Amino acid sequence: MMLRTTLCLALAALATGCATQSSTPLTVQGCPTWAHQLAAGNPWPNAQVLSPELAQVIGVREVLTSRTGTGMAAVQASVYNCTDVDVVLSMRTRFTGERGQSEPPSSWKTVHLPPRSQAAYGESAVSQATRGVAVEIYDANRGQSQFAPGQSYAVPMPGGPLR
Repeated sequence: MMLRTTLCLALAALATGCATQSSTPLTVQGCPTWAHQLAAGNPWPNAQVLSPELAQVIGVREVLTSRTGTGMAAVQASVYNCTDVDVVLSMRTRFTGERGQSEPPSSWKTVHLPPRSQAAYGESAVSQATRGVAVEIYDANRGQSQFAPGQSYAVPMPGGPLR
């Protein structure tokens, strides 16, 4: 009976391709996720990824601040998807002045990232007192997304091709 159980488990492992489980989808090799960017010394201090699972699958290409023609503060952020699955983000901007918050945060905007793609997000302040901006990025499908808590993905074991 013990030999039979061991044989069944071995066959099941072969059938699954010797995989373990992960809470996020695999990322494309060489694509620096937000988690990698933070570990390397966050190049975009005015950006925050608020979901730990999301930090494992997206990256921030750049966050540029400028002034509009009327002198208002503006921000442009470029984000990218390091996976082969769709990712939906919610993004908003917080505005600060010399004495703290200069105006309420912008409303959350939905940004769709198809597999291995990038998208731009932009926002402008409405208060002349705004001097600084910070972009917040959140998982728009939190609780029902592909990286929801409790969800798992097959990850090939060492020895097989990883992405």
